[in-house]
Amino acid sequence: MVKVEEGRRVTGRVFAIALLLAGALSPLQAQGSGHGFATAIDTLVREMPNEEMALRRLYTLAAQRPLWLSHGGPTPQTLAAITFIDSAARRGLRPEAYGIDTLHSLFAASAEPDSADGFDSLRLAAIDVALSRSLLQLLADLGHGQVDPASVGLELPSRPERDLASIVLAASQSDDVARVLETVEPPYAGYAALLRLLARYRALAADTTLTLSRDEPTVRPNDLYADAPRLRKLLAALGDLSPHAAYTEPNRYAGALVLAVMHFQRRHGLTSDGTIGPSTWAALRVPLATRVRQIELALERWRWLPPRAPARYVVVNIPAFRLYAFENDSAAAQPVLSMNVVVGEAGRQHDTPVFVSEMREVVFRPYWDVPPRIARTELVPAIKRGELDMESEGYEIVSAGDRPRVYRVTRANLDRVAAGTLHIRQRPGQGNALGLVKFVFPNEHDVYLHGTPAVKLFSFARRDFSHGCIRAEQPAALAGFVLTDDSTWNRAAIEAAMHGRETLHVPLAQPVTVFILYMTTVVAPDGTPYFYPDLYGEDAKVERVLGQLPNER
Repeated sequence: MVKVEEGRRVTGRVFAIALLLAGALSPLQAQGSGHGFATAIDTLVREMPNEEMALRRLYTLAAQRPLWLSHGGPTPQTLAAITFIDSAARRGLRPEAYGIDTLHSLFAASAEPDSADGFDSLRLAAIDVALSRSLLQLLADLGHGQVDPASVGLELPSRPERDLASIVLAASQSDDVARVLETVEPPYAGYAALLRLLARYRALAADTTLTLSRDEPTVRPNDLYADAPRLRKLLAALGDLSPHAAYTEPNRYAGALVLAVMHFQRRHGLTSDGTIGPSTWAALRVPLATRVRQIELALERWRWLPPRAPARYVVVNIPAFRLYAFENDSAAAQPVLSMNVVVGEAGRQHDTPVFVSEMREVVFRPYWDVPPRIARTELVPAIKRGELDMESEGYEIVSAGDRPRVYRVTRANLDRVAAGTLHIRQRPGQGNALGLVKFVFPNEHDVYLHGTPAVKLFSFARRDFSHGCIRAEQPAALAGFVLTDDSTWNRAAIEAAMHGRETLHVPLAQPVTVFILYMTTVVAPDGTPYFYPDLYGEDAKVERVLGQLPNER
C-alpha cells in the first residue's frame, strides 16, 4: 500500500528529484542495469518517504530490474500504462496530479539514442520509478479515494489494504494493462454507471447553447413562455424530453414540455408539479460543469466503500431520502426492496450521521425512550406550558434501568427530567413516535430505523424532519426483509406482532449490514440520473479538502 500523509497528500518532489538525480552520477559510476540499477533505485526511493515502502516492495518483486524500459526504450505496457494515467479524467481524477506531462517527456526522451557511454542506470531508474510511483498513487486514489473520510468527519470502516505493488508488477507484464489496473476500482454498478454519466455530462457541459437566457417569473402549465424553444433543447439534451416531441405553439409551455419539466423535477429532488418556480429555475440554471463536479464527488464517495458487499444489506442515501435493500447482489445493481425515508432535519444540528453498522434486532411495538436533550429542550417546556398532555400522548416519567419505575407527573419530577436523573418514555401504540417497529443497529449516535405515525411526511419531496433517526415508509416490508432467515416471521406474523399487545424483541439470526451514506448523484437501474441538493453541506466539505491537495503529488 502506498504510504501517504494526512488527507492522502504526498510530496510532488518525485519528478524533480528524478530529473536532478539522473545527472548526479557519471555514466562510469552507474552504468548497466543489474547492480547499478538496484543502487539507483535505493538512491531514488530514499528521497520519497511517502512511497518508499511500496516502491521497495515493487522492485523487490521485480528482482531489481526495470519494469517499463527494455533495450533502451519503453515497452508496449509502458505506453498502455501512461494511457491509463492519461484517462484519469474519465474517472473523475486529474491526470496532472500524477505527473502525466512529465511522464510523457521522460519516456519520449527514453526513446532517444543514448550516449556512447551506454544507458545510465540512475537515469533509467529515475524514468522507471517515475511511472511506477504515478501508478501506485493513482491506484491508491482509485481504490481508496483521494480523501480520508475521517478528515471530513465521517465514520466509515477502513478498507482492507491492497497489494498495489503486485498489481503494478502484473500490469507491467500483462497484454491488457488497463484490465489489470481497473481491478482496484469499486465493483459496484452505481460506480460504473457514474463513469458513463460523467462522460455524457462532460460532453453536455461543452455545449454552450444548453443554457436558459434570462430570469423568468413563475411559469405555469399552458402559460406563454418566450424561451420555451431553449428550454425544450436543454431538456431534450438532458433526456427529460423526447427530441421528437410534437408541439403546436413554439412559445407555449404545455403538453410534452410540462411532462418533461415534471420528470426533471423528480430527478432533482423537487416537487413534481410542472410549475417552474424559484427552486426549479435554480436547478435548471445550475451549470452543467457543476453537475460534472457533483458526479466526480459521488465517484469519490463510492471509493470509500468496502470492496465486497455482504450477502444481505440495507443502504440509506440521506440526500435522496431513500432506502434500498439488497440480497446476494455484490454489485448493488438491483434492490429487492426500496422505499422513502425521513432523515434528520438540516440546519438544526439534527443531521443523520454517515456510518456503517450491523442490524441485530427488530423490536415490535417499541417504547420510545426520549433522548435527554429532546426531553430537556422540547418536551419538558411544552408540558410545563400546558401545550402537551403527557397522558393523552402516551408519555410517562420513569427511572433508568431494565425495570424502570413510573413516577407521577409533577413539576418537581419534570425538573428531575430536565436535570437528567429521571427520563421520559412513550408507551407503545399507534401514536408512538417510533411507529410499530424499531430496527436496532448499535452505534454511538443512538440512531436507528423505525416506523412513524406521521405517514403524511413521506409525500413531501424533501423529507428532512427528524432529530437524526431514520423513519421508514414501509416498516413491515423492511421487517420481512431482515427476518427472512426465520421462516416463522412471515407477513402475517409480522402484522400480528405490530398490532399485538406486547413489546417483542426479536434478535436476527444473521446480522444485516446497514450503510448510512451520502450521495448527491446516483444513477437508477434504468439509467436515469438523479441529482440531489447538498443537504448537509457534505459535498462542500469534500471539495474543500480536495482543493488542498497539491497539483502534482
